[in-house]
Amino acid sequence: MKKVYNYFRLTLLMAVMMPLSNSAQTPTATATTTTTEAPAFGIKFSGFLRNDVFYDTRQIVGLREGDLSLYAKDKSLDTNGKDINAASTFHMLAITTRLAGAITGPDAFGAKTSGIFEAEFFGNNETDLNEFRLRHAFIKLDWAHTQLAIGQYWHPLFVTDCYPGVINFNTGMPFQPFNRSPQIRLTQKFASGFNIMVAAIAERDFTSTAPSGYAATDPSRNATMPNGHFQLQYKKEHFVIGAAADYKSLRPVLVNTTLKKVSDERVGSMALLGYVKVITKPVILKAEAVIGENMTDQVMLGGYLGYSTAGQLETYKPTKTNSFWFEVIGTGKKVVPGLFIGYTTNDGAAANATAAYGRGIAISGRSVKEVMRVSPRIDFISGKLKMGLEIEYTSAKYGTTDNAGKVTGTTDDISYTRAMFTTTYSF
Repeated sequence: MKKVYNYFRLTLLMAVMMPLSNSAQTPTATATTTTTEAPAFGIKFSGFLRNDVFYDTRQIVGLREGDLSLYAKDKSLDTNGKDINAASTFHMLAITTRLAGAITGPDAFGAKTSGIFEAEFFGNNETDLNEFRLRHAFIKLDWAHTQLAIGQYWHPLFVTDCYPGVINFNTGMPFQPFNRSPQIRLTQKFASGFNIMVAAIAERDFTSTAPSGYAATDPSRNATMPNGHFQLQYKKEHFVIGAAADYKSLRPVLVNTTLKKVSDERVGSMALLGYVKVITKPVILKAEAVIGENMTDQVMLGGYLGYSTAGQLETYKPTKTNSFWFEVIGTGKKVVPGLFIGYTTNDGAAANATAAYGRGIAISGRSVKEVMRVSPRIDFISGKLKMGLEIEYTSAKYGTTDNAGKVTGTTDDISYTRAMFTTTYSF
């Protein structure tokens, strides 16, 4: 019944909005002979139908039945010493099919107004695969040199002017920050090509990890402090370069249930980002580097560690993550080759931790030290149809973790290869 309701809701939405779109394109009848037409306000739909076919040589850490891949699972030995996770998989999915609407309307407060909503069938978690879910929903007010955007959109650490164009839906994760969040974003544009952007953000689509057993799934809300972001960018027709600083604060728990005491302990984390994009006639070059703490909400390695002693409230420190990626893309119209290379490390936090909260980290047992990826690809384009082939090789080094969340000693190189074929029909 839930699926039927969602499909009915989508059909009703389109039925309501289509007349708005059609009527907006029809000139208003007047009794005069003037040739001036009313502005074409309304909504324009777009999107694509996408199908992914992929084969993995090993079990992986990923999302939505593996459609979004991150890195290989660690080895898991049976009683005969055979690795359970050394099993290949094959799958086909169409869940990344997408619908978007671009909305235009009359001016407000002296600014041109517009809006975008975008949704897909990716679901919000593993249990509601194929469910229609929100990606973007925001409004923009554009003055001559200033833009104000309010709503859910890409986190500013995901730079829309410079991100990987890989075929895999992972979009370069876990090397590339990836997050959509509600935000208020103000951008000041200068004639010289410089842009300054500041934003206040709330975690929503992907969130930081809460301690096990705690009811809050988004500990940033209890910190009562928005994620703050500052970004400086220089942009010309064939060149983009930028740098950003990002800060967020979490309150992991409200109460220590063992001590029955309110906990006001917080963990603050910082991220620095630098990127560059160069467009030449034969190729496009992109590169990005990230130095960050507690990057769980960006679908990267890391999180934060807990420190506790008898009779005391648990305190927290963020783990450090370094990441770098590079990409080269052809500029052809029919055949477009590309190559992506990514590398990221988990650098832990302070020693003597007693718990770990995040992705790929631990304070005992095994965790990830570093991940590397090389993925060549080629797209074939004809009209609105694009077919893509990609080979993705990803290697993760696993090893024994100390109480600072760092892997020490020897490591095991656990790798896999994904062969992927994708068709995308845009409309």
